[in-house]
Amino acid sequence: MTNLSKEEILRLAQLSAITLNDAEIDLLRVQLAKTIDYTQQLEKFETTTEHDAVKNINVFREDKAVLKDSSTILAQAPQTSQTYFVVPKILDRD
Repeated sequence: MTNLSKEEILRLAQLSAITLNDAEIDLLRVQLAKTIDYTQQLEKFETTTEHDAVKNINVFREDKAVLKDSSTILAQAPQTSQTYFVVPKILDRD
């Protein structure tokens, strides 16, 4: 088990801007030691195996662009510009 000193715990508490009493210091020492021990166990596993990225492919049909007349849907919009919907600006770029 990793051994953390009381001074190390107090330094971490200071960096974290928290105050600890003696009981909390002891509890934190145990919990941090267990966490460090666990992460050291994880280092033993092989993690260098690389996998090819899986590409999302629709196996049921071929994806292809289909031109449609958009005038029907655009006619229902309150405001349009060419073949686009005009919507209120919601983001400010300052």
